[in-house]
Amino acid sequence: MIDARPGGYEGRKENEMRLSYYQFPEGTAESTLLENGCGVILKSGHEIFPDTIPADKREQVERVNDFFLCSIAIAKQYLKKYGGCAWTEHYERDGSLFEVTPIQLTGNNSRFKYDHHL
Repeated sequence: MIDARPGGYEGRKENEMRLSYYQFPEGTAESTLLENGCGVILKSGHEIFPDTIPADKREQVERVNDFFLCSIAIAKQYLKKYGGCAWTEHYERDGSLFEVTPIQLTGNNSRFKYDHHL
């Protein structure tokens, strides 16, 4: 059932207004990317999430993403373990991007910046 909410917000949930991502540092091994949930972009344009890429399927692969969608807590764990970078994308109720904020190991990445514009 889709909630009817004002402002073009139909069907979206509150947690969909903030999406957090973690990006591995450049040069991270492909096996590490695949083991940690990064997607594989095929030449056909589809994205798949395998644990490994079989040798006979290698020619179908365009690239392996080096980032993935996650919670802020997971992003902080990966920042501490691997380095790299993490960010949160904040969206308006109409679905447009409002701002992008970096996720840092120190501090609490408060919701204040997100909530102040509503």
